[in-house]
Amino acid sequence: MSLYPTFEDLKVDSILKAQGEVLLDSAQSGSESYTQMATFMGLTLDNFCYNEKGELVPRPPQLQQTMVPAPSPALAPEVGALYAQNASQAIVTSRSSPAEIKSGVRRVIGCKDGNGVFGVQLINVDKGVFVSLVRKDSPAALAGLRFGDQILSVNGVVVAGMSGTKVMKLIRSAPPNGIELLVRDRPFERTISIYKNSAGVVGIDLVNGMIKAIHKDSSAARNGVPINHQIVEVNGQNVMGMKDKELCTLISGIQGMLTLTILPRVMFEHLAKHLRDSTIRKEMDRSMPEV
Repeated sequence: MSLYPTFEDLKVDSILKAQGEVLLDSAQSGSESYTQMATFMGLTLDNFCYNEKGELVPRPPQLQQTMVPAPSPALAPEVGALYAQNASQAIVTSRSSPAEIKSGVRRVIGCKDGNGVFGVQLINVDKGVFVSLVRKDSPAALAGLRFGDQILSVNGVVVAGMSGTKVMKLIRSAPPNGIELLVRDRPFERTISIYKNSAGVVGIDLVNGMIKAIHKDSSAARNGVPINHQIVEVNGQNVMGMKDKELCTLISGIQGMLTLTILPRVMFEHLAKHLRDSTIRKEMDRSMPEV
């Protein structure tokens, strides 16, 4: 999945990708154009080559050839290579962990279910629009949206300053198979990895999913787990709405290192303030994200 440092970089990269597809089509159109190009205005191009930046430069003497090589589609830049070489410096590596939060912008393509529902609830905070609920088994869940994601645009419409209700109307008015979102991964959340001790304890006390206290000399203490933060995910799986006992049971069943996704309690309350506990518990998507 492609990630970009900024909204603008994603747009620039889309243009470059389109240009790359044109180049690829040209490379596959036949060998005649390459033969003509190689002798255009008397210039012999077999003594030139493309460097790692895609620039045409003189070929090193030991690599110069007297014969024009057979044309090949490989002469055109690979479309995927444009992502790594263009000025946007796009990050094209996929998530290395289900819990990882990337500092970039990604494109989400979604649709509606048979009832015309996308399956997401949005809320506006400080002029931004954020995901407050992703319903389980919904198209939004299948598309990879998660609690706390920031929505930047809907089908090309920038949503900064809009209310969550207005952005939901944009989604509802979109074609059934034509929902395109630009999303920034959970900007208010962060992850901390910790280990359990020999007794299976990580060293945190919970109250309604919030970290209330840290045990001295525990892995949580050593790794700087803060109090007054809500645990949103464990190893990438959403745990909002779980009872403390259920959450502790989940944590105790994890072998080795575990990663907590946490959010300041005050921000959690902003994002979830319109949701009932029963709604979060029964409807929130808890599937494991694809890596």
